[in-house]
Amino acid sequence: MKKIFLMLITFAFTNLIISQTSDQQILDSKELMEANRNWSKSGTPKKFFSFVDQDALVLAPDKGILKGHEQIGGMLAELQTIPGFQIKWEPQEAFVSTAGDLGYSIDLILISYDGENGNKVEVFEKGVTVWKKNNQGKWKMVVDAWNIDNTITSIYK
Repeated sequence: MKKIFLMLITFAFTNLIISQTSDQQILDSKELMEANRNWSKSGTPKKFFSFVDQDALVLAPDKGILKGHEQIGGMLAELQTIPGFQIKWEPQEAFVSTAGDLGYSIDLILISYDGENGNKVEVFEKGVTVWKKNNQGKWKMVVDAWNIDNTITSIYK
């Protein structure tokens, strides 16, 4: 009887720990989704880079690997020279490690710009963004990679 009682207590305790870990991961995932959405609405370079780790990597199509604020900023400055350039993205889902300090999001992206004859061009992309929580508990983008996907028709579910 003692063995059964100990097994039941162990089982209940294990389930409690798993449940608490899962609940915390859900909260962390929601927090990460919110950080990503806020990043997408940042508007200014200063605000944009407040979400980007100093040593972040960007793997943009046809750009090689860009590292750090200076190289990433150079790419953004180049994009801003395109007439009518706009970028919007929406995280679709986020996953956070059990430790709660590393996560990633799956994002849908819409790039638009003025094409020939004043026609608006829209390009849909998909991407993955890796995030790390810094010492102040803020999520920072550490790796961002994306590519064009002609099967996407909206960034919103």
